[in-house]
Amino acid sequence: MAVVQLPFELHPEIPRGGVVRRRGPESYARIADECARAALAFNPPQRVPNTRLALEAAELVRLRYPAAFEQLNRSLFEAHFVEGGDIGDPTVVYSLVEEAGADPEEIRSRRQIGEGRRMVDSSMAAAREADVTGTPAWLLNGSLLIPGAQPRDLFERVVRRLSSRHG
Repeated sequence: MAVVQLPFELHPEIPRGGVVRRRGPESYARIADECARAALAFNPPQRVPNTRLALEAAELVRLRYPAAFEQLNRSLFEAHFVEGGDIGDPTVVYSLVEEAGADPEEIRSRRQIGEGRRMVDSSMAAAREADVTGTPAWLLNGSLLIPGAQPRDLFERVVRRLSSRHG
């Protein structure tokens, strides 16, 4: 079963420069637990960025430089959820694009002509069509939507059931 990560802008209303986080650390408890289980560092951010730039750049990298996408995706996570970096800052984002092995100037110019915006808008339209309202969300076999951060064993059970039906 292939997993395709698509962009979803959870809070388009957040201005450039971000906002101070309003919810306490308990709102990140499940993320912290899952990261601990996966041996990933996690540090709840103090600010919530406007993520549009990061989403557009990542989607352009996913399609133009697929070999660089996984590293960029991981680097964006670490920049925001470990280092406290602003993934709404072009300097941060394009530096991570380059470190991942993609051409930051190409990604920047494609964003400037609206290619990234169109791609994210298309992904958002597809998400609305599938009734996605938050992140993460998992659409299995084009019809089964699993919303939110869920325990690993839930996914294992669902995948086993789907595999047995189509096996």
